[in-house]
Amino acid sequence: MSPNRRFTLAISVILVLIVVGGLRSAKKRDVVPPPGFLAQLELGPMENTAVHAEGRIKSFASFANSIMDMVTGPKSFRGQSPAMTYLDLMFRPGAYLDADLLYVKNKPLRAEIIAALREDGAGRANPGAFQTRMDLFLEKGLISDGLLNNRRVNARMQNLGSDLIRWGKFVQMLQNAQAWKQPRVLGGSLMLVPPVPATGERWSSILDLERSSALNSALPGLDGAPGPAGLPDELDRRLTESWKQLKQAWGAEDAEGVNAAVVTLAAGLREVNPDAYPAERRLALESFYFRQYNLTWIWMVYLLACIPLLLAVVYRWKGARRLALLMFLVAFGLHTWALGLRWYVSGRWPNTNMFEAVTTAAWFGGVAALAVLPWAKGVLGNVFLLSSAVASMVAMLCAYKLPVQLNPNIGNMMPVLHDVWLYIHTNIIIWSYVLIFMAAVSASLYLIWRACGGGKAYVKLGGAGMLAMGGVDEGATEAEASHATGAVLDGVTMVLMELSFIMLWAGLVMGAIWADHSWGRPWGWDPKEVFALNTFLVFTVLVHGRFKSRDKGLWTAWLALIGACVMLFNWVIINFVITGLHSYA
Repeated sequence: MSPNRRFTLAISVILVLIVVGGLRSAKKRDVVPPPGFLAQLELGPMENTAVHAEGRIKSFASFANSIMDMVTGPKSFRGQSPAMTYLDLMFRPGAYLDADLLYVKNKPLRAEIIAALREDGAGRANPGAFQTRMDLFLEKGLISDGLLNNRRVNARMQNLGSDLIRWGKFVQMLQNAQAWKQPRVLGGSLMLVPPVPATGERWSSILDLERSSALNSALPGLDGAPGPAGLPDELDRRLTESWKQLKQAWGAEDAEGVNAAVVTLAAGLREVNPDAYPAERRLALESFYFRQYNLTWIWMVYLLACIPLLLAVVYRWKGARRLALLMFLVAFGLHTWALGLRWYVSGRWPNTNMFEAVTTAAWFGGVAALAVLPWAKGVLGNVFLLSSAVASMVAMLCAYKLPVQLNPNIGNMMPVLHDVWLYIHTNIIIWSYVLIFMAAVSASLYLIWRACGGGKAYVKLGGAGMLAMGGVDEGATEAEASHATGAVLDGVTMVLMELSFIMLWAGLVMGAIWADHSWGRPWGWDPKEVFALNTFLVFTVLVHGRFKSRDKGLWTAWLALIGACVMLFNWVIINFVITGLHSYA
């Protein structure tokens, strides 16, 4: 069997694995509808109301998502939307007295809690049911407030919390979750009432309405006690009545009453200050964005695009290339829409946290692939598109599957990031990172090709030279095509390496300028600075060592993979494990 046939067989196996893996990963997150009367609620108008939180105005759906992330974790609780759980905790706290609701992020901390419960003899009455419950807790991370209030657990948490380095952060997160689930805390944080025009007041919480109503009832002789933020009496009474109706209907599990009350309340809140209130379309789009899992399901579209792209690379079918290009454009178009929607909702370019950096970097990879397409003819262009599609698929899949690590909630930028260099240095760096990952994809294909018996093929003109020549002859014989496949894969790797080498160097220099501007020194041996430099040094060795290597293609492929590993270590381990100036990402 010729090397090209073996390579084709290997790629066919990869295709099957991609399809099977994609089908397993694409299962729905929520398969259980909300229980009881909650399934009959229509909270759209409430979800699209504005809430003032953390210095910005967001939709209630977005706000509830960020709060419930801290309480119940990143996944839906009992099939309920975050907004539904937020309001249910406020109005029916009794329904959650023994519910496994609170999310414990750290798995070793879960084991410590289970050990403390066993030491106190919990579950002796029904050991089988207790064991099942603890197994589920260890797996999912959800536990009830009642179990956490066990005296042994409290003592263990106090002891562990004193270890600030290992346990302090996770114990504090759990304590915050316990505090946030309290109805008064939830109500006091619900800053729904905008300031009345010309008063200069801040946004007011929904509890201010209740306090105003209680004061009016207690002092009936007064000519109306002032409402929150100087609200006119008539509007104050209307909003208060709407809130009371919502609260009473929810407590009575009257779905029709709840649905009617949220419509009235949402309309009344907009009347307070229509000019200062965000556009209904923006709030609706923000709510939609979070209901759709931040549109990270686009990874499945990129996955589908990878199938005809692989076929176009291996078999060189023109029909497969046309279909692959169409599917890639659809995936990239959806990706662009997701990026633009987040930009519109947040009011800033999305590159200030890890979620945004990963998804935006993947989009930059698509821009690069499409930009070289006019010069990259035939199979050469297919490999560029395939590398970009794989990079984007992996990035969006990680964002879809790892919402704890890649927190999608929209927050304010740290003060140090309010600088023009954020948009220069950060974008250049993350763009170089995605090019490095794309080069690892083409390098992996080259290594598979070599493992299937391919010879020491490499592109003699260099990556840029091959790009200028437009690739390889599509009408080559099988032997020529076999050699050309290796040369194309090596050439794509070199183009991506050369581009990332230049951009990474430029990003490092720009980072030093920004550091000098912000912190008064261009270099501080921060872990992320050091490993960004290490990545650059790997590619310096690659670019210069290629001239002396006898097997240039193999040398390039292995160093491209090593460089990608160093880059991923810098982006993942440094951000999540090692503390430094860049840990905010």
